[in-house]
Amino acid sequence: MSYSPILAVGTGLLELSAFLYFSIIFKNSEKSIKILNLLLLFLAGYQLLEAFNCLYPQYPILVRISFLDITWLPALGVFFAYLSSPIEKKYLKITSYVFLGAAFFFSSIYILNSTSTILKSCQLFYATYKHPGFYYEFYGAYYQLGMLLMLIFTTNNMVEESDKDKRKILSDFAIGSALFIIPSITLVAVIPKFRGSMPSIMCHIAIFLSIFIIKALWREKNRREIEFPEVKNIFA
Repeated sequence: MSYSPILAVGTGLLELSAFLYFSIIFKNSEKSIKILNLLLLFLAGYQLLEAFNCLYPQYPILVRISFLDITWLPALGVFFAYLSSPIEKKYLKITSYVFLGAAFFFSSIYILNSTSTILKSCQLFYATYKHPGFYYEFYGAYYQLGMLLMLIFTTNNMVEESDKDKRKILSDFAIGSALFIIPSITLVAVIPKFRGSMPSIMCHIAIFLSIFIIKALWREKNRREIEFPEVKNIFA
């Protein structure tokens, strides 16, 4: 069946709209909330880029940019876990900066190497890619380990957090992460033909993560009793 952009575009626009809304709401907020919101932008970016890539495959550089985009998800997730920790922990700080460095490294590969990733085909709702370089095995390890640590660290933060409202926000993120990570890895492990499509499938299943991020940010908005500013005050 031919590719349909409905799922990717619909999900991407939802995530992008939420990102823009909360960017205005939390423009003066702490870094952890801004990073949590930033995850929505990167999730939206991949969805919209995949739709464009499948509809207009004559622009291969955009395929590489879409992988550059999702490369930052594990690193930002681990960084959020570090920033949201109720207790300063040196190993969390070191781990988060290691993953940010790894994200920068892999992003450089996708920008500089024209054959780093190639769009192989587009099915009804997902895309399949080919990765000629040897480094992709390391990229896969970075990605899955980052996702796992993001979930473990955030869950641990939730247990240690004494503030009930903050604990609920961490709980939202942990639940969304679990609903995103576990089905994605299980599906690809059980059905081998999806292995080349893992980034695409993961980002579609990540709608659950997006929903729980939106829920967490909305909860934070209500906790602070923040109202959407008048138009004239948005850029003040």
